[in-house]
Amino acid sequence: MYGKILLPVENIESAGLAISNAKQIVGSGCAEVILFHVVSPETPPVMLHDHIGGVQAAAELFEVAQCAEAKNVEDQTAIIQITAEELSSAGLSVSSQVVVGKASVEIVRAVLEQEIDLVIISTRGRRGVSRAFLGSVADEVMRDVDIPVMVVRRS
Repeated sequence: MYGKILLPVENIESAGLAISNAKQIVGSGCAEVILFHVVSPETPPVMLHDHIGGVQAAAELFEVAQCAEAKNVEDQTAIIQITAEELSSAGLSVSSQVVVGKASVEIVRAVLEQEIDLVIISTRGRRGVSRAFLGSVADEVMRDVDIPVMVVRRS
């Protein structure tokens, strides 16, 4: 039924229910599960007026932010890969991807570019004012794709 299932995970610890739903849906079938993590881009810290040292200082701040971002991507790739290997050993066809960008945009891009058939995404279940101000990645994904999206509460 589903050839490719995209499983966006913010962190592995909170994605348990989404992962178990993916296991049940895939079962012993031949669907591929793609564990997908989006790292938010690092932005250089704001320079205070008293500490502005010109172009060199700005370049150094940018370099520090790039290094932090690269380290974050490396760390997240290792974590996601461990989970992918565990699922593979359980008989599932699993791959993993870590990208940098805005979560909802990158998830939608992956759906379109990789011809995904189903998205299983977990959500915090915010309500009221916090949801209005912070939005929901799951909501944005559901609005922007034309495939089934299964939303599960974080476990």
